[in-house]
Amino acid sequence: MKKTILVWATVMAAGMLALSGCGKKETGQAGEYTNLADKESRKSVVGELEACGVTKEQTATLEKWAETLMKWSEDYHEITAKSYPYPKGFTVLPEGGMDYSSILMDDSADSYSYLQASNCRLTAFNLIKNQLTTAGTGNDTDLWLMFDIDTMPEYQLTKEERADFLTLFNQVSVEGTKTIEEHEEKIQEAWNERDIQISGDKLSLISVYLHAPEDQARFVGHTGVLAETKEGLLFVEKYSALAPFQATYFKDRAELKDYLLARPDLYGGETELDPIVMENGTVMK
Repeated sequence: MKKTILVWATVMAAGMLALSGCGKKETGQAGEYTNLADKESRKSVVGELEACGVTKEQTATLEKWAETLMKWSEDYHEITAKSYPYPKGFTVLPEGGMDYSSILMDDSADSYSYLQASNCRLTAFNLIKNQLTTAGTGNDTDLWLMFDIDTMPEYQLTKEERADFLTLFNQVSVEGTKTIEEHEEKIQEAWNERDIQISGDKLSLISVYLHAPEDQARFVGHTGVLAETKEGLLFVEKYSALAPFQATYFKDRAELKDYLLARPDLYGGETELDPIVMENGTVMK
């Protein structure tokens, strides 16, 4: 997929994960996903997130976010249900990965323009912003974030939150480098220089950095939030700009990494080096 399409597809964010199969389950286990198409699965996912590193001081914020998240999901499914048979509850993740190519959105719906703004980065940021601190040195001239910046008003971010978002997701220069190992070092250096910190030990940010050789840069082409739960690792994402929220359980990080790197839309031309998967500021091995 061409990079411009990928940016547009990954530029929208908040999140939850995917499922397919038969039979309704209100809670999931490794290898199962939900699109949050029903209240029970949304309640289950929100409950898991509430249990992962959220302080008492953040309770009010989390409750407000959870309510908003459910409303986003309800709006999304209301205007796309005619073109995609969303399963209820949790179901088995397809072996070949997710395929949302049949989704057609009703562009006459009131929520259409708002949902267009719901990309993976904005979704992940809104889920983890209370655990995030940065140097606040980001800039809004980054062309890889142009759609995010245009739709930020929908999220009513504070001045500080906007600065944190830009600092977190601004592209990383890889000028003068040639290998993936050098790119990994540049990304880790950027996290250190930008003083990006995510507190707690149960929530983390998973980011897939793609290579833009024409810009000599790496940018976050996809991202989501990972929660450590008693049922396993729960990865919450907005699959793409025009695809649904998805929440998926994985048995370990290796399985999650394989899932992410199996997406064909994360690969470009022959001059591009492979995607790099990061957990916070550390390379996921």
